[in-house]
Amino acid sequence: MRHHRTPAANTYSDYARPGPKVYAATGPVDFLDYAELEFLRAEAVERGFNVGGTAAEHYANAIKSSIVYWGGTNAEADLYLANPQVAYATATGGWKQKIGFQKWIALYNRPYDGWLEVRRLDFPKLTLPVNAFSGFPNRFRYPSNEQLVNKANYTSAASKIGGDEVESKLWFDKF
Repeated sequence: MRHHRTPAANTYSDYARPGPKVYAATGPVDFLDYAELEFLRAEAVERGFNVGGTAAEHYANAIKSSIVYWGGTNAEADLYLANPQVAYATATGGWKQKIGFQKWIALYNRPYDGWLEVRRLDFPKLTLPVNAFSGFPNRFRYPSNEQLVNKANYTSAASKIGGDEVESKLWFDKF
């Protein structure tokens, strides 16, 4: 279902802006960093893989690494991890919620990867913007020319996934 609404005006000063580390032409470009690796290890432990250590240890290492990367200190990271809403043993939800939320924060400078993690783990649960054009986007729609030049296969493929809508989950995301 497509909605045609006029987007609301945004006032730049009302929103947080990226810091120089993100927008500088000489800023780092990360494809995989230590924080992401440690979140993956925490998840691997929770999924039953023998990677050594505990999920809580890897989770804490990931968060500390991310905070230090962004200019924080180890003391600030320890203080953050001491918060019952963040500490692995006491944070709300199961491992997907705990790891998913903190990993999403750590992927701040890599929004596409953050989006993939939200799709993959279903956390964090993000609130849709006011007057959103769709629900949470789980996939890209097929290109419009597919309907014109490949109608039969387009119709078949779209029907198998519940329709050619951005909200439709892909085969790997239905578990």
